[in-house]
Amino acid sequence: MLTAANSKHDLPLHPRLQPASRHDSVSFVVSTVEFSQRFTLGTVEKMLLDAAHDAAAIYDLLKHQGIQSFIDLNERGTKNLETESDMKISPKGIPPICLAGKKMKPYGFDHAQKRHKWICPMMQNRTTNTCSTPCSDAKYGRTFHTCSKDNPRLFSDVARSSEQWNLTYKRRTTVERCNKREKNDYNLRQVAIVPPRCGTSIFTAL
Repeated sequence: MLTAANSKHDLPLHPRLQPASRHDSVSFVVSTVEFSQRFTLGTVEKMLLDAAHDAAAIYDLLKHQGIQSFIDLNERGTKNLETESDMKISPKGIPPICLAGKKMKPYGFDHAQKRHKWICPMMQNRTTNTCSTPCSDAKYGRTFHTCSKDNPRLFSDVARSSEQWNLTYKRRTTVERCNKREKNDYNLRQVAIVPPRCGTSIFTAL
């Protein structure tokens, strides 16, 4: 189900029955390609998806289509990821400080370099570092940059910890309401597929 997230009435744009044996991410690829071939009334700017669609191929597909992705992370493990420096990346895409183990704070987006800037969470008033074991003697403390092109899955264009992400992603509830209406109000749950002798499936209500 592809739904207009900015619609006041939870407008379904592309309802599509998919095989239950098919993974949600594969079904999404089928639906989005079909939709892009049929929908000519406007453009899609953002795509809001749950963690079942958290795959590198999905990010690449949306980028190819010129769509900004808002996909919830599927935390495949609890271990931090190593980097070329002494920093590590958390499963949620946030770099913690290596020595203190604290998650760094987002500090804006560099539009020229197209990267996010992170600063030490113990910095106060931009000049005072309250960390007992500071890993940098710089005036503004330790900084770290993440770039979406390096890993679009972990380093989304809009930081997952930001207010903009939260305000945008909460609109994904529209598709849940559409699914509820389709399955419960329209009794789709009571539909079964009965294969006739000719070998083509038909739908029948239970």
